[in-house]
Amino acid sequence: MNAPPPKWTLERLRAGMRVFLYLPDAERALQADIDSAVARILLSKAQNGGRHRVDVLSDYLNAGKDADERLKIIIGLSKGSLETLKRIYEAMFPDVKWSRLRHDDGIRRRVAEFLISPHAEEMFIPTFIRESFDLPNNWIELLQDRDYLRAVVRESKKSQYSVSMGNALEDEVRNAVRAAGYNCAKGRVGFVDDKEVDIAIPDLEDPQILIMSSYQLTTASSQTSKANEQSRMYEYVRRHNGSRARRGKPDAVFVNVVDGGGWLARPNDLQTMWNSCDHCFPLSGLNGLREVLQYHLGT
Repeated sequence: MNAPPPKWTLERLRAGMRVFLYLPDAERALQADIDSAVARILLSKAQNGGRHRVDVLSDYLNAGKDADERLKIIIGLSKGSLETLKRIYEAMFPDVKWSRLRHDDGIRRRVAEFLISPHAEEMFIPTFIRESFDLPNNWIELLQDRDYLRAVVRESKKSQYSVSMGNALEDEVRNAVRAAGYNCAKGRVGFVDDKEVDIAIPDLEDPQILIMSSYQLTTASSQTSKANEQSRMYEYVRRHNGSRARRGKPDAVFVNVVDGGGWLARPNDLQTMWNSCDHCFPLSGLNGLREVLQYHLGT
């Protein structure tokens, strides 16, 4: 039998990693998501037409399932807080569910009046709370400015970018596994303390190869927790392999796919990720992953 593929060295892993991953499908999907969000929150000029500002805002929030998204934009413009507005709503309308805002013209109009002129509201609201809402005078123009709204939406999706790229990396690995001719599944695996495994080959019941993927663009303290969790999972795999050997079954293999500038910038956590597996590859090293699959599973 041929010798098993050697584990990449940590130095080789680092050399193959990239700060940014080129994943055009994920980029296009995120841009489409931004375009769709802008379309949902854009105020058309036909909706304004020189009408009273309270009417404009009340009608703007009368948007069915898009109402919450539009309200978040308005609150963002005012520099207020959604949670604070909900407390004000509870004081204005005792025992009336928040969801009524979408359906009741009177409720929506009073909320709109408060957002436009917080100091005109007759109900007692502490001055400190009132002053936390300050809708700019040109809010109508801003809601009609597609470029401005695109910038606002893009800013709101900064945290989503890394998550989207991480999901795309996982999809790239999964596609590579399937292209090599192997079945796989995502879900909880019993012998790793019922933790969720990104890619289990060939199934979740008795996987021979387990793959975890992780992309990190920026650094975060959660990376240490992630690396330590991977270490615990690998320990479970090694314990499980002891029982597999007693039953005459081959060892299960644990693989990490790691990439992104966030991991490169935290060498100690990256070292833990590298230590905590049988093989560790970057996205550019998926050919190495295919060699591992072929050796352990055959062609």
